[in-house]
Amino acid sequence: MIGRHGEKIAIFFASLSLALALIPCARASGELVLARAEIPLDGPWKFRIGDDPRWVDPHWDDGRWETVDLTPAPGAHDPDVGLEGYVPGWMERGHADVYGFAWYRQRLRWRLAEGGRLVLIGPAYVEDAYEVYWNGKRVGGVGDFSRDEPRVIATRPTLMRLPAQGRSGEATIAIRVYFSPAMPRGGDAGGIHIAPILAEETAGQARYAAQWTKTFAGYVVDAVEPALMLLLALYAVSIRRFAPRDKFYLPLAAALAATAALRANQAVFFWGSFEDIGQFTIAKYTVLEPLILLLWSCAWNRWSGAPARWIARLACLLAVLAAIGGSLGESGTMLRAAARLAFLLPLGMAAWALVRHGPIRFLAFVSLASIATGLYAEELSAIGVQGIWFPFGVGVSRTQYAYAVLIPALALLCHLRSAPKRNAHTQPNDPAAA
Repeated sequence: MIGRHGEKIAIFFASLSLALALIPCARASGELVLARAEIPLDGPWKFRIGDDPRWVDPHWDDGRWETVDLTPAPGAHDPDVGLEGYVPGWMERGHADVYGFAWYRQRLRWRLAEGGRLVLIGPAYVEDAYEVYWNGKRVGGVGDFSRDEPRVIATRPTLMRLPAQGRSGEATIAIRVYFSPAMPRGGDAGGIHIAPILAEETAGQARYAAQWTKTFAGYVVDAVEPALMLLLALYAVSIRRFAPRDKFYLPLAAALAATAALRANQAVFFWGSFEDIGQFTIAKYTVLEPLILLLWSCAWNRWSGAPARWIARLACLLAVLAAIGGSLGESGTMLRAAARLAFLLPLGMAAWALVRHGPIRFLAFVSLASIATGLYAEELSAIGVQGIWFPFGVGVSRTQYAYAVLIPALALLCHLRSAPKRNAHTQPNDPAAA
C-alpha cells in the first residue's frame, strides 16, 4: 500500500499539474509545463503491431498508425496489486491472441520551471518487456532486448532521467513492447496498461517511491505465508518422533514446503529481476503445481490411517500429465486443465473419508477446503468467483485469504491429532505417575 505521506505528495503534485492546465498533445500543438508536477502521458498515442528499428526515428511518419488512448476510467487500478491508472491491453482493442512486438509513439512539447529537471516514470504495468526512446535515444526499460526474443522479467516501477536540455523543448517518445507467448493469457492482456508519467524530478521520485511501496505491499503476503508454512512443515516433521507409524506428517510437511516454494516464487518474480518469465512458468506449471497437487493428494489420502494405493498411483499419473501439459505452454493448456480437474477425484475421496470417519473431521475438512481453494484459483476465477479484493487500496487474493485460514487450522489440527501420542510418550516420565 502506498504510504499516507506518499499519497499526499502525489495528490499535491497532481493538483499543481491541473492548476497549470497541462495538456499533452500528440502532434506538438500544445505544451507540457512542469513545475514540481507530474503529467500522465495518456495520449493519444500512435500504435502499431510489429517491429521495425526505423520506428525509433523521431521523424518517422506514423500518421497511418492506429490511435490509442491510455486514459483510465475514474478509480481504475490494475487487477493484481492495485496500481492506479489501469486500462485494457491490445487484446481488447482489436488484437486478440496477438503476441510479439508492438510500438507506441507520442510527440509532445514541454517546458520546465527554473532549476527543474525532467524525468520519465516508466509504464508501471506492461505485458511484458519494454524499452523507451526519447528523440531516438534509449533511456531505459524493463527486460533485455539484446537477443532475438527478449528476456522478459516482471514489470516494475522505473525512473528514467531524460536527456532534455534547457527549460523547454520538443520530443518524440517511442516505446517498444514485447508481449511474450510463454505464459498464455487472454481477456484484456497485451501491451501498456498504465501510461508513463512525465515529471519534474522531485515529483517523479515521489511517484516512483509510491509505486514501489504499493508493489512491495502487494506481494508481501506471498513472502510471509510461505515462511509460516515452512515453520509448520518443521513442526509436522518434529511430531514424527512421537508417532513414527503415522504416515500423515511427512507428506504433509512436503506438501507445505512445495506450496511455500510456489507462493514465495511469486514475490521473487515480481520483486526481483533474476528470474525471467520462462523460468517462472517452468517452475510454476511444469514443476511446482503438479508436485503440490500430488503431495496434497497423498497427504490427505493418509489422513484416516488407511490409505488407498490406487489414489496414490492415480495422483502420480495425473502429476506427470499436468507436468507435460505445463511444459508444452499454450499447446498443452487442455491437457494441463484436464489433469488438474482430475485431481479433484483423489481430493474428493479424501474429503469423503474425512466426513465419514476421520478424526477431528470438522477441522480437517476446513483445512482441506482451504488448500483446495488455493490450488484451484484459476478454475474458481473462470466460473466467476471473485479472486481479489483491495482493502486499503492493495490487492489481497482469494488464495492469500485461503492460506491465512489454512495455516492456523493445520497447526491446530496437527496439535490435536498428535496430542494422545505425545501424552503417551511423556507419561512414564511424569513424577505424579511414579
